[in-house]
Amino acid sequence: MLKEKEEEKLVTMVIRVPKYKKDMIKNIAKSQGRYEADIIRSGIDKELNLDLYQDKMEELIKEILKPIEEKMDKFLKSQRKISVKFLRTMAIGTYLNSEVMKNLLGDEHYERFNKMLKNARKKANYYVSRDPEGMTKMDLYDFYIIGDVYREEFRNE
Repeated sequence: MLKEKEEEKLVTMVIRVPKYKKDMIKNIAKSQGRYEADIIRSGIDKELNLDLYQDKMEELIKEILKPIEEKMDKFLKSQRKISVKFLRTMAIGTYLNSEVMKNLLGDEHYERFNKMLKNARKKANYYVSRDPEGMTKMDLYDFYIIGDVYREEFRNE
């Protein structure tokens, strides 16, 4: 108990600050109805607390981000499901177009269409074959860029 009282005892410190800062402290103290010494002590306390808890900040930020990341993961999974449903719809439309081309326009246009379709499949398979669980979040956010990456690789083959 005596030791605690000794640690809480106020001691005098001499510090030098520029005049404009002294004036700022004086104005703050006056506007808040406090003593200048109290303003200085609270500033010292804030700085010390920042230093003491700096290491804890990273842990705290991780804890804050956990629920956000969980919600983002759910959102991204829902977006993948939407993409798969859209892909199925597009595949049906593509094959339907192929049949229409074959039946209405003949073999020449049908062959050209099949060549374009084959190239489109290669590009689509590149994206679809990637493991979405292994992708970074940035890849998932910017999935259009993946096509650009693929096009570069495709040109080099």
